[in-house]
Amino acid sequence: MSSFGFDVDVGNLDENGNPEPYYMGRMYWAAMGSFLGFAFVFRVGDYMLGWIRMRRRSSSRSHSALSRLYTTFTSLGRSLTYPTPLILRHHAFFSVPSVGRTLLALLYFGFILALCFYKQPLKTDADWENAGFRTGWLALAQLPMVILLASRRLNIISFLTGSSSSVSLNFFHRWVARGVVLTASLHWLYMSRGPFNLNSILDDVKTLDSNGIGGWLLLAWLALFSSLRPLRRAFYEIFFANHVLSAIVLFIVLLLHTTDYTQLKAHDYVFIALGLYIGDVVVRWIIVLFFNISFSRERPGLCRFTASVRVMPDLETMAIEIPTAAASRGIRRYKWKPGQHVTISFPTVAPFTSHPFTVSSLPKDAKILFFVRVKTGFTRTLLNKTLAASQEIEEVKNEQQIGVAAAPVVTATASFPVLVDLPHGGPTRDWNQFETVLAVVSGVGATFGFAVIRDVLCQARASHVKMIWIVKRYADIEHFEEQLRAVIAEQTERVIDVQQQQLVPDDVKLQNEATDHHQGPSNLSLHIDIFISDCATEPSTTSIGSLPEFLNAHADIIHLVASKPSDLRGDIARVLEQAAGETGVAVCGSASLSAQVKNIVAAVLSGGATNGCWVHSEQFQA
Repeated sequence: MSSFGFDVDVGNLDENGNPEPYYMGRMYWAAMGSFLGFAFVFRVGDYMLGWIRMRRRSSSRSHSALSRLYTTFTSLGRSLTYPTPLILRHHAFFSVPSVGRTLLALLYFGFILALCFYKQPLKTDADWENAGFRTGWLALAQLPMVILLASRRLNIISFLTGSSSSVSLNFFHRWVARGVVLTASLHWLYMSRGPFNLNSILDDVKTLDSNGIGGWLLLAWLALFSSLRPLRRAFYEIFFANHVLSAIVLFIVLLLHTTDYTQLKAHDYVFIALGLYIGDVVVRWIIVLFFNISFSRERPGLCRFTASVRVMPDLETMAIEIPTAAASRGIRRYKWKPGQHVTISFPTVAPFTSHPFTVSSLPKDAKILFFVRVKTGFTRTLLNKTLAASQEIEEVKNEQQIGVAAAPVVTATASFPVLVDLPHGGPTRDWNQFETVLAVVSGVGATFGFAVIRDVLCQARASHVKMIWIVKRYADIEHFEEQLRAVIAEQTERVIDVQQQQLVPDDVKLQNEATDHHQGPSNLSLHIDIFISDCATEPSTTSIGSLPEFLNAHADIIHLVASKPSDLRGDIARVLEQAAGETGVAVCGSASLSAQVKNIVAAVLSGGATNGCWVHSEQFQA
């Protein structure tokens, strides 16, 4: 092996001046570390900008030359990276990523291919074997990156880059894994001495080099076939179980495959990746146990929290409510930020399954509230268990029209013990640093939108808040009646506070402004536009005399439109163009809605008619 330049004591170059195979693994992580460090600098800059705005209550307008340069630079970058060139249907076989993600993926593949071919001659058998070892080393070096992108608690990449969106992290997790498959395929190709040397491949099979062949097959199964978008969405529980079990087998096969190269530390990358995965699982379970074990004498046990699951009349939506009043104090205090996700598990319903959902409530509500659309797998099982366990099934008949038979409205409620993980994900920037906040959501994506605008109203910093909500039926609005009322109540409190401030003498106002840097603007513009696609739907019997009257009483704020948005581009563009400073846009819905909104924002930014805009998007399914 030393004849091929594998003596680690001779340096990073062999006798011919070509890089050692293992040296390319180090170069890979040197480049990845530099990239992550560069991204971290930008994250710190964003954080400092938000801190200044929040601390001094300064406007998000660009006054200084430095801030104007920052706004111009970020607007240019976002106008180039936000657009999605082709928006496909949400149930398409694959989705076209944004320009930004595409460029990063292409840059990554170009980088690893450059490492594969840089100063690598292919003239002799020794050169082919050397190239095989180099590509094999690069395949191993990428394994820790794959695990880091999939980690939930030890996600160093999320911390450094500020990209906490599960959609973005999962996208790069899949494409880095495909990079592993590419380098592993080149490894097999070079070790077989050429692309058409079938006899060498058959010799590997005959000599039962099963570890290498089995490792490649497992990689291809994990990264190319079992992770296809339709399979992930239709059979998520099966996909997840297969992913974990196949990854464990892959680690074992790789350790066996690299046994002969222990002195070259070929095991290191495998052990690092395995350690990161085990560490993430261990830390996650320590957190789950710490926050969920009940030490109460009245109710000792594993499940500290109890979830009340309420099935909505349409039998397609569930509201999951977990009281947190008992967990609002002490070292085990449970708090979250608006827009974050919480992973929950029901031991008595689906013991080995957990799912993340976006929290719709705020910590001050003393409860974690989710709105979940019933699909297949876990949510369907939870629906059936709730209907079966419910002790209270109500049938409310429509008595508004005498003599007309109407279908009953069925609701069901049941309680189950639940395990709650710590919140994760969510926006990386505080919405309260923006003077204008726009939420564009569809369906149950309103869970994210209401959490954002309620927090903005409570903090009393923004002066312009707007929400565009696209629903299919009127019943979708009824599910969020509590959130609508909470928004109006907080807006009313804001108006009362402003009126009280106007009664304060001017000298006292000046004194308060000098001591309190968190005084919000004196005016507030709040608008909620709700577009109902199926205008033939009507309010259910449970909302007669309740929600319709409430909506009519606040028609100046809540606008119902009985159609799909006819000019979504114009609605968004007007908000951005009228904004006094940088605008924060929250998007939650299908992948097509997220891409459409980003395309609109990019077009407005490229026109230069706005003071900057930042978009955070969440999708129903990643």
